[in-house]
Amino acid sequence: MKGRMYKRLLLILAGLSLLTGCGGGGSSPTSANSAQDVQKTWVRGHLDDVYLWYDEIISVPPSSYATAPDYFDALLVKSRDRFSFSLPLAKAVSGLQGGLETGYGVKWGWAATGRLYAYYVDPNSPAAAAITRGSEVKAINGQAVATASSSYVNGALYPGQTGVPLNLTFRVPGTDTTRITDISSATFSTTTVEPALILTLAGGAKAGYLLFNEHLSTSEAALIAAVTFLKQQRVGELVLDLRYNSGGYLYIARELASMVAGASVQGKVFEKLLFNGKHPEKTYDPQYTFTFTAQDSKGAPLPMLGLSRVFVLTGPNTCSASEAVINGLLPHVQVVLIGGMTCGKPYGSIQTDYDQQAYFALQFEGVNANGTDDYKSGFSPTCPVSDDLNNPLGDSREARLNAALYYMGNGSCPPTAAVTLPKRALTSIIPISGDAQLIERKPGLKLLK
Repeated sequence: MKGRMYKRLLLILAGLSLLTGCGGGGSSPTSANSAQDVQKTWVRGHLDDVYLWYDEIISVPPSSYATAPDYFDALLVKSRDRFSFSLPLAKAVSGLQGGLETGYGVKWGWAATGRLYAYYVDPNSPAAAAITRGSEVKAINGQAVATASSSYVNGALYPGQTGVPLNLTFRVPGTDTTRITDISSATFSTTTVEPALILTLAGGAKAGYLLFNEHLSTSEAALIAAVTFLKQQRVGELVLDLRYNSGGYLYIARELASMVAGASVQGKVFEKLLFNGKHPEKTYDPQYTFTFTAQDSKGAPLPMLGLSRVFVLTGPNTCSASEAVINGLLPHVQVVLIGGMTCGKPYGSIQTDYDQQAYFALQFEGVNANGTDDYKSGFSPTCPVSDDLNNPLGDSREARLNAALYYMGNGSCPPTAAVTLPKRALTSIIPISGDAQLIERKPGLKLLK
């Protein structure tokens, strides 16, 4: 009964999302307050029921928080939980299911020296014609980066709405030339998967390179097309670049891992979900043990590479679903990690919608076929290699890809470290483009990791 009610609630909310706003129009302050009280009561009941650390919640007065999402955030166990969040339902639908992003389309990062660089520029984004990877930002809207506060930088670079102008002064990569450009934020379809590349190794063998940025619903077709191409090219090695992939739908992660490992892992455990002590029936329910699959979400056969080894390029933004790919493959194939420590998120959520708000409380922990998830502090790389902004992604000279190619030929990490540039990346104020990952196992149920 509970499952049917949830499904119905989700469908009703989705249908109304374009017709009404939060609280409705013309409501009195009293009715608005009453609505918020109802929402806050629901939030507390929801966390008390499904939250992984429900028994560690510290009670705070609901009246101290203006909105239900604020109250939700205040109840989270921050000593354990860096990842639970909520956002308007419309944003969850457009971002997670539609692959839409609003902004400039750049992943920015700080160097150890405090200098700001562009890590990645989405080819579909407003910034694509003006900014390239490795561009160093010197000033934002006339404010020198060296003297700007972090809140100013984040607010300026991640506006969250369309039509916001941005004036950048930046240094062109590899030169001393400084340019000024104006960009306006827009909503665009994100490039979650870039075209796969073929690299020829010594003796004529072939390696594939695949840059994968987000595990969204819109990623499925592009991933399948990329792997199909790699299979046609008969690649014997694969470099999977997940350095900027902070998560998405778990079913996408399962399909990717299945295509990499191939027929030898079919039917074996990819990830088993463990719920809190109030819900042992879910932990022992077979539907929450995900095995490697031979089919996509529509039942069509997946292309299989059948590799015994895979190289994964990682960094601090390799998170959640991306870590699930690594963890799920580890018992079955050799996984060589090149780059930096991953973010450390073996947890996931079931998206739950209430009054036009989507809540993503951590509800489960995911373990692999060995029953392990030993990466709460992140996966340590096999070969530590700093990110290299001096070369484009996919270029064999780029430090992390070059290290992977060296390992292929020598069976060990390169003798010296590569370039040392950015240490950490800024993240969007709205975490929708970051560590969201969902898996759809039955209608109306969405697993987010």
